[in-house]
Amino acid sequence: MGENAVRAGQYLSFKLGEGHYAIPVARVEVVLEKQPITRVPRARPWLRGVTNHRGAVIPVVDLRLRFGMGETPIVEGMSIIVLQLDFDGDAVTVGMLADGVREVIDLEKTELESAPDVGGKLDRKAIAAIGKKGDDFIVILDVDEAFASEGASFAADEGE
Repeated sequence: MGENAVRAGQYLSFKLGEGHYAIPVARVEVVLEKQPITRVPRARPWLRGVTNHRGAVIPVVDLRLRFGMGETPIVEGMSIIVLQLDFDGDAVTVGMLADGVREVIDLEKTELESAPDVGGKLDRKAIAAIGKKGDDFIVILDVDEAFASEGASFAADEGE
């Protein structure tokens, strides 16, 4: 991710497990409340299924599973953040599970730091920056990289 890819601006903050995460508001189409998700045969484990959004079928991904944090429970209070991903050069509308959406926050350049090297290529590429608001650290995700890594696709490989 380029140095100028993380900019001051508005971010939608949300919870994944115990962590506080955010993505640029400009990438978010809508936030949906809990709704039915239909499983898809032979899909990657982190593709939880599909749901209906404005009459269109969209895939619903689970970043907690993608990051090795366990499955996001489908319970009251959870949300589906609908956003556009750049998936192998194509724009794809995707729903991303979150344990709860917190708020839209403004982050200044001085509140953003480069992602620390946490020992894994996927982890580092998926983290665009670390934001700081008061005593709270916010992991700014690069959702395109989170799903582009390791040749990710929505269908499971034969060996999986």
